[in-house]
Parts: sequence; C-alpha cells; structure tokens
Amino acid sequence: MISLPSQGVQRRSRIRHLGLGLGVWLCTVLLPGAVLAQEKEPPRTGPGAGAGQRKVEEGADAKPDDKDAGAKDADAKDADTQDAGAKDEPKPDAKPDAKPEPSKPPPVDHKQGPAPRRPSPTLPKGAKGSAADPATRRALAEGPVRGQPDLDDEEIQALVAADQVLFKRPLAGATPGWSWGLPQKSGPRAAGAGVPPQGALTPGQAPEAARAGWLAQLTMPNFEVRLDPRVVTYLEFYKSNPRGQAIAKVWAKKSGRYAPALMAELAKSGLPTDLVWLSLIESGHNPTIYSSAGAAGLWQFIPDSGRMYGLTVDRWVDERLDPERSTQAAIRYLSDLHTRFGNWELAMAAYNMGHGGLSRAIRKYNTNDFWELSRYEAGIPWETALYVPKIAAIAIVMNNKRVFGLDHIEPDPREKFDVVEVPQGVTLTDVAAAAKRPKAEVEALNPHYLASRVPPAAAAGEKAKPATWRVKLPRGSGKQARAGLAHVARIDAKYEPYAVRFGDTLEQIAADVGLTEQALRALNGAKKGERLQAGEVLLVPKAKPAKRTVTEQLVAVVPPRQFSYPGRRRVFYTALTGDSLEAVAAAFEVSRAELITWNGLDTSARLLPGMVLQLFVKPSFDLGQVRVAEQPLVLTAGSEEFFAHFEGKEGRQRLRVTVQPGDTLTKIGQRYGMSVGMMERINRIARTKVLKPGETLIVYAKAGAGAKSAEDSQVKREELPPVDEAAAPDRSEPPPLRAGTP
Repeated sequence: MISLPSQGVQRRSRIRHLGLGLGVWLCTVLLPGAVLAQEKEPPRTGPGAGAGQRKVEEGADAKPDDKDAGAKDADAKDADTQDAGAKDEPKPDAKPDAKPEPSKPPPVDHKQGPAPRRPSPTLPKGAKGSAADPATRRALAEGPVRGQPDLDDEEIQALVAADQVLFKRPLAGATPGWSWGLPQKSGPRAAGAGVPPQGALTPGQAPEAARAGWLAQLTMPNFEVRLDPRVVTYLEFYKSNPRGQAIAKVWAKKSGRYAPALMAELAKSGLPTDLVWLSLIESGHNPTIYSSAGAAGLWQFIPDSGRMYGLTVDRWVDERLDPERSTQAAIRYLSDLHTRFGNWELAMAAYNMGHGGLSRAIRKYNTNDFWELSRYEAGIPWETALYVPKIAAIAIVMNNKRVFGLDHIEPDPREKFDVVEVPQGVTLTDVAAAAKRPKAEVEALNPHYLASRVPPAAAAGEKAKPATWRVKLPRGSGKQARAGLAHVARIDAKYEPYAVRFGDTLEQIAADVGLTEQALRALNGAKKGERLQAGEVLLVPKAKPAKRTVTEQLVAVVPPRQFSYPGRRRVFYTALTGDSLEAVAAAFEVSRAELITWNGLDTSARLLPGMVLQLFVKPSFDLGQVRVAEQPLVLTAGSEEFFAHFEGKEGRQRLRVTVQPGDTLTKIGQRYGMSVGMMERINRIARTKVLKPGETLIVYAKAGAGAKSAEDSQVKREELPPVDEAAAPDRSEPPPLRAGTP
C-alpha cells in the first residue's frame, strides 16, 4: 500500500526547493562581482599586521572626518567589525593568475587607524620596545617596586648578566685530587657525602696544561686566593671575552680616582691593600651609588650597619657617601669579621651574606673552608658563592694588568682636596663663596651633605651634634675659605631647629611656620615627596606668623562601634605614605590589636595615605611628640549624617523610594538621573532582578530634585552600649565588646 504525502509535507518541500534556488541565484550573480572587486584592489599590509591580516588605508585618500568616524565606529562595534573583517578577507586561491603588487617595506612608526584584528607577534622594523617607567611604578606602589636593577652601574649589571652565562647553575663539588698543577693553600681533600662531582667549567676551554702555563705566571693579591674553577672562569672572562675586557678596562680607569687613598687607609690599619677591590665589586667605585636594598656608597653599607660602625646617617648627612669616613667604617667591619672567622675568604663572604648566616652554615656543614662550604647544596647563597671569586679574580687582574691587556689604560687622576672645619648650619653655597670656587665643585666633593648644608644645631631634647663639620674643597682653596668663613655666622639668626614629630609632613610644617612647601624644601634640601622621620631636625623661621586658616574641616569616619575608656583621651591621626600598623601603634603607645579593633582594619592590607585613625591614648602620653588632627568632624560609617555629608559634597541627596508596579532598576535610575550600574552598587542587587511593588530602594538624587517623606526621613539607629572598662589597652588582644554590640 502506497501512502501519499499530506498537504503540510508538500508545502515544506516546496519551501525548501525555493530556498535552494534562491541560494544558487545569489551565488552565480553576486559572488563573481565580489571576487572581481578583490582582484582590482589587493590589500596592503602595514605595521602590526602580523601575517598580512591588517589593511592600511592610503594617507592621501583618507579624510580627517572619515578617520574620526571610523574610530568611533570601531569603538562602538568592535566585535562586529572583527567578525565582519574576518569574512571580508580575500581568499588567496580566489584567482591564481592575479599578480600581487610588489611588497613595500612597512613604515617604522604606527599611524592612526583601525585597530588590528590580530596583534602582530613582532615589532615593526626599527621600532624600539617599550619599558615600564620606574617613577610611575614607584608612585603607584607608594614604595620600592620589584624587578628594578639592584645597582645602577653599567659594569656591575654587565657582570651580573655574565654570571648567568658563565654559571648557568650552581657549581658542583670538587672532584677529589683536582688541581691546576699550581701551589694551593691546602692539599687535596676527599669529597664529602652529598657533594656531586665537579662538572666542566665552560665548553671549548683550553686544555688544563695550557691554562696552567699563563696562570702560573700571575702575581697573586696580598690576601689568600685559591685558583678555584670559579676564579679561573672569571679570569678567562676578563682575558678573552670582549665584554669582560671592556668591563676590566672601565674599572682599571675608574680605580685611579679612589684606589690609592683607600689602599693607603688599609695599609695604615694593617689590612691587605688588595681588599680595595671588594669596594670595586660592591659599587664600581661610585661613591654616591644606592642599591635597591638601601645600601649606599663605596662600601655599600646599609643605614643600620653604618651607624653601628660610627657613620652618621640622617636627613642632613649620610657619611656612607663620604669615601674617607665610609672606608674607616669598612676597615673596622672587615677587621672584626676577620677576627671572628680567621681568614679573608670567610670575612668577605660574611661581608656579603652577614656573619650570622655564615656562622650557621659553618656549624651546619661542620666545615670552615669557604670553597668546600660553597659547593654544598644550600650551603651559602649562590650570590655569595660567586662574590668571593669575583673579588679574587678582579684583584688578580689589577695586579697583572699587562697579562690582561690593561697596561695601556690611563687611570683617572687621584681625588685631591683641602679640608676646612665649618660651623653648624652653614650652607655649601656660603663655603663655595668663601673659597671663591663654583658651588658645583664643592657639592661634588661633599655628596654626603644631603641638603647642601652642614647639619644645624640639635633641637631641644635631641642628642648634641658636633660644633663643626669637615668640608672638602678643591686643592689650593682651603686657606682662602678659612679666611672667608671667619665672617660667616654659625647659622642665619632668623632660623631655628625644629624636631619633626611622628606624622609631620613638609606641607603641614610649612603651613605652621608661614612658608610655602617649596620654600621649606629649598631651605632644608628636602626632596619632593620625601617622608620625614620622627626626631629629624629641620630649619624653620624663628618668627612664627599666624597659622593659615583651614579651608576644609578634616573628616574622621569611625566604625559603628562605641568605645569607652575612663581617663583616656580619644585622638585622631592621619596616615601617611609608608605608615604601618606597628609604627602607628608604637608611636601612640597602644597595641596593634587595639588599633585594628578601634578602626575596623584588615591586618593583611596596607594603610593608605589620608586614612584617619582613632586612638585612645593613656593620660600620661605626651601628645607633643606626634601630630594629631585638631577638632575633626567625626562621622559614623553608614549613618544618615555620613551620607548627608559625602553626598551633599557632590550636590546630591540620599532618598528612599518605594517601588511601583512596572518599575525596574533601570527605570528608577533614569527617573533620578542615575545609571543602572550605580543603582546596583547602592542597593546591592542585580539589574535583572524583578522588583516587587512596595519594596524600598535607595537613590542619590540631585539636591532639590525630590523630598524625603516623613517615613523616609526617620532612620532607625540602634544605640550601641559602651565597651566595658575591663578592656584596658595594655593587652595584646583586641578590646572585647559587650553582648549585642555589632
């Protein structure tokens, strides 16, 4: 039996046939025209086009208005443009006989135009790669940033880069009986457990016998040196590698300025004079260089270590930058390390990694041989394992300049100067004028006077400072300067010392004494954005004019909790850049836990500048040592007064509105001039949520746009009970709250 199709089936079949016919007609009529158009106007590629995927319009045919319109169109329909562009791409096989135009070299610089659909994997020819701006990164982070070079010295950075090539991985332990055939400090030792066999130094090295020939002719430094494979690798780098030769030549030239004087100081103290090359590895003999870790000067002292060895480091003077004073401190430090460890190899290692860490490593591996210790897994830091060989190698190079091709290098002239004693507070400008020499010359010889002025007298309660300070002058000008300085007052009579309090800023101090911030910075040689340390001394005018009127009252926002401490005083402190919970708590003599509880803080987050913290200080606390906010406007976070204040500053008022039938978040926002995103943020609901009539929402309307109803204006506020007096601040735990307190 045969069944006939129904009418519905027949209708669907006719529609399908009609659709197929229409598709065939479109392909036969429209497609050839599109292919011809592509053949007539082949695409041109430009910078950033990658594999020829970006079209670049002719500059002569494009109009400014067209560019603007195109840019707006691209912004509005970015995704559509990309999809459409992908469909419009010409197919390479559309017409094999078509000859493409000769390719033209892309221009070096990008031109304004539509964004590329596919990013280029490479830069255009001749274009330079971009780099992050260090100043911008530091400003955003409000402190030091990672990834910055440790020392801004070209030769030191080049040597660090060479380390990564010369020693791609930590060196393995020594093979028993290994020797260059040269006299060593000690005989061969058996390899200990856990010490892997010694691998080759670098591929393609000369045979050991050939190397031993020129090594045997070298003059050794006057401290212990062992020709360990690491030392020999550095020696070959300086002797045969073009980059190593360039570094050695620069250092041979630089060493003439300070090395003779430093070696004389070392000899006077009975230390090996070749320890001078330790300072070359540390700083490249740049007396004003700073590291990312805060070390400074020829010998790279950190502030605390410098102070322990007699150097003055404060906002007026940093004797780490004084070659003479820092060398005296380094001699004392190295002498102590040598006394502790017994040889210069370990003393130099401790100078790099710290004596405590080295002592622990020696006890752990039960060996006091640096070279043995440096081959053990996790024996000493990898940087220290290369630090001592670097010093030994450069000391050998500088004692054998002919062997390393440095005998023709003319060293820089020695640093020569006269010294005069200058009274407290005198500027280097006055000293230069008295000596009749340019100020720049005097400042170059005295980089350790950070404010271009010798330190002023101590402020009240501060430790007394020297009555005079040594200032270096160009050779031959000392006598003239002494005569001229006899007529210079110790300090200008109109200035006096001011002891910085915790929380002080230059802007606030300038307002207090009637100066502009720029004038106060110039008077004290302070840098823009410099953070003052409590106890520092500044110079300020003696005559105190009336304080400037404060145009806007400080606002202190506190959490919705109430604290009560009979006999205590509540004060407010404005956080500064770099403040920490520990530092603020210590300055106000409260515990860190109390500070966190009083202000609703997160222990893992940083304090941001401008945050106003509330503290409850003891009656005996001296408020004169800190800067506190005077009569701030105190608002409870989330209260009606809080919103009235902050929204009022923006010309808005906070209203409660009742949802009507048919209302959506978008409609209500439009009614009060608010975006739907802002409505979501304020009411903590999604824009897609279906609103129910009678619900209450919050809007921030323009002032005067509407009025609160009597019901809206009544805010229900829960009174919070005071904290029990038993929550005394002398505890490590946060103050407890009474039951019912949120």
